[in-house]
Amino acid sequence: MKRSILLLSAVALITFNGCGGGVKGLLIYDTDPALRTIKNIRALPMMSSVGFEWEKIKDTQIHGINIYRESPSGQEEQGFKRIGSIGNRYATHFVDTHTKPDTKYHYTFTTFSLGKESERSAILRVKTRPPFAPVSFVKAYKEAPAVVKLLWRPHPSERVNAYIIERSVNSGRWKYVSQVEGQLMAEYIDTFVRKGNTYAYRIIAKSYDDIRANASQAAQISL
Repeated sequence: MKRSILLLSAVALITFNGCGGGVKGLLIYDTDPALRTIKNIRALPMMSSVGFEWEKIKDTQIHGINIYRESPSGQEEQGFKRIGSIGNRYATHFVDTHTKPDTKYHYTFTTFSLGKESERSAILRVKTRPPFAPVSFVKAYKEAPAVVKLLWRPHPSERVNAYIIERSVNSGRWKYVSQVEGQLMAEYIDTFVRKGNTYAYRIIAKSYDDIRANASQAAQISL
């Protein structure tokens, strides 16, 4: 699906906040049942975005489209919020770039004209794709009395461009240690270790658009 740039007019302002079933913002719409509602909306969910496409609006009294979203699975405040407004009835695409992987969302659309909007469209139930598979192999080696070398298998996805290294000391909580760049980079050398401790390491692959895979299995070593 082709991604189009949102055409935002002064009438349909960009930023809105809402809670529950209502919407708060700089522009509040009254409902006009005479305005036609968008039908046959198609959704294409990805990991961190959802694309939408619909047929061109032919009704000349319509000025644009409003997009509403709610997260029914508890990650966000309940209720539909207006997340976008397209001030051009010729637009046929919208992309929501503020979603999380493996998450359910509900969407509904309205058309608007001169401060009034149509009734809401049928609700679209969408689930974004799951995140990347985790790094499949991690091993920790003792290189010297105070040096641990960490090796892992590079992630197969070309979208991955970095790895986050996390460490746990003596079964304590996981803490960020470092980030290495490049899909094919496959090692990290930890010199901040001490004899008598047990260290566990895990790797989190990260993509260009900041999508993070689940953490790898832990590699453990005692010094």
